[in-house]
Amino acid sequence: MTNSNFHEKISLSLILLILSNYLFLSINVPEVVIKINFVLFLLVVVFFYFKNFLDNPYLKIFFTLFLIISFGTPLYEWDPRSIWLFHAKRIFYDYSIFSIVDNYAKFSHNDYPSLAPAFSSSFAILIGYWNEVFPKISFLLMFLPPLIFTYSFLKHEKYLIFLSIVFFIIGKYLFNGWADGLIAIYFCISAFLMYYLFLDNKQFIQKSFLNYLIAFCFFISLSLIKNEGTALLLILFFVTFIIGLSYSGFKKNISKFIYLSFSFIPIIFWKVFCYSNEIHNDYINDNILLNLLPRLGELNNYKLIGYFLLLNEKFLISLIFFILAFWIRRNNQLFSFVTFIVTTYIFVLFFIFLSTPVDFYFQLDSAAARVIKTVSFTIAFFGLINLCNNKIS
Repeated sequence: MTNSNFHEKISLSLILLILSNYLFLSINVPEVVIKINFVLFLLVVVFFYFKNFLDNPYLKIFFTLFLIISFGTPLYEWDPRSIWLFHAKRIFYDYSIFSIVDNYAKFSHNDYPSLAPAFSSSFAILIGYWNEVFPKISFLLMFLPPLIFTYSFLKHEKYLIFLSIVFFIIGKYLFNGWADGLIAIYFCISAFLMYYLFLDNKQFIQKSFLNYLIAFCFFISLSLIKNEGTALLLILFFVTFIIGLSYSGFKKNISKFIYLSFSFIPIIFWKVFCYSNEIHNDYINDNILLNLLPRLGELNNYKLIGYFLLLNEKFLISLIFFILAFWIRRNNQLFSFVTFIVTTYIFVLFFIFLSTPVDFYFQLDSAAARVIKTVSFTIAFFGLINLCNNKIS
C-alpha cells in the first residue's frame, strides 16, 4: 500500500463510519450497533496515529492540540447550544434523527440536516450520558476525513501550509460546535475531487474507483451537514457540467458524473420528510418575495452586504493569495472553475441576505463572517493547489 493509498483508505473508512452512523440512527438499530460503530471510528483514528507517527506528524500534532482545546472549552454561543448540540441532544434522548417530527422548538431550525448532530449524539450514546462539553468533540472528529485525505496529494511543507490556511481561516470553528468550518473544508475537498476527476488531464490524483467512492461520500456528507452544503453541491455539479460540455475527457466520464449525482438522494429524502411533516425553513418560505422585493431597489443594501462579505479581512488576504498564485502559475481552466463557483455562491449569498425574514443588519452582522469562510477557504486552498500542481510528492 502506497503512502497516498493509506491516507485515502483511512479517509474513506472514517467517512463511511460517519455516514453509517447517520443511517443507523435513521432505522432504529440496537444501541450496541451505534456504540460499535463509534468505537470502530475511534480505533481507525488510533490506527492512523500510531501506525507510523512520523508519517504526517503535522496533522497529528495539530489535531491533538485542538482536541485538548475542545475538551477545555464549554458551549456558550447561541447556534451551537440552540441548534447543532440541541439537535444532537434530542437525537440522544429519542434515539433517532427523526426526533424533530414534532417540530418542537422551531427556533432551532428543525429542517437543518443532522449529520453532525447525529455523530455527536452517538458519542454521548457511547459514553452513556449527556453533558455540554464532550459531545461537541465529535464535530472536531468530523474534520479528520478531509484533512487526512488532503495529505494524499499535499505532503511535507505543502501540507504544513495547508494546515496553516485551515488554522487561519477556520480557526475556532474547528472546535466550537458550529458547522460552518465543516462546510468550508468538505466543500473544498469535494470541489477538488470534482475538478481533478472530470476536468483535468493531469494525474494530480489517481482517477481510481477509490477516489470516485471518496468523492461520492464527501458529496453526501456536504449536503447533510448544513443547508448551505446542498446549495454548494448544486453549484458544484452545475459548474462542472457547464465547463465539461467543451471538454472531451468529461464526455467520456459522463456516466461517472451521473453516478455521483446520486449523492443528492439522502438530502432529498430528508427534505421530503421535513416537507411531509410541515417542518419548514424560516428563511425560504412563502414570504420570500415580500422580503426580497422591497430591498432590491436600495443600493445601500448591496453596499452593506459587500461590506460584510467582501471586506472581511480573511477573504481579502485569501483573494490576494489566490490572484498571486494564478499570476505566478497560469492555469486558466482551474482559475475559471474556481472563479465560477465562488462567484455563483456569492450571488446566492446576496439573494439569501436580501430575502432574510429577520432584521437585515442583524442577519449580516451575525452570519456574514461565518458563511464567507467557505469562499475564503476555497480560494486560498485552490491557490495553494495551483502552485503545487506540477509537483506530486
